[in-house]
Amino acid sequence: MSLNIHVSLSQHSGELQFLGRDLTAVPDLEPMVHGGMPNLAEAIIRRLTTPRGGLFYDPDYGVDLRRYLNEAATEEVQFEIARLAEEQAEEDPRVARATAEVSFEPTTRTFTVHLTLELAAEPSPLVTEASNVTVEVLRAA
Repeated sequence: MSLNIHVSLSQHSGELQFLGRDLTAVPDLEPMVHGGMPNLAEAIIRRLTTPRGGLFYDPDYGVDLRRYLNEAATEEVQFEIARLAEEQAEEDPRVARATAEVSFEPTTRTFTVHLTLELAAEPSPLVTEASNVTVEVLRAA
């Protein structure tokens, strides 16, 4: 079985700058910095593929949806996957609301999660800048 995760925005107009910038090595393991929607989508996908407790400093982070790959593809399982995906996406401070639709394709034995995000109106309240070996708080709400 396999798992596909698709992340999209509900209607949104305006600047996506507050979605942040981060280091990534996706898709070809070549390190680069990206921002905006690709940064948010990758962060949400990491949340959905990291086992709960997988980060020592945040025990409530993550839910590894891949654990459902050996489950029967019942409506109950699909509902649970959707609920967990929405819950984890809404843990990201950049997301106001998440809606997930889960489907199962029996011929390819693939779960697909379509996650639509509604962005928070305000950026995250803590902004930091890191350079060399110092970290400076630029703004805190």
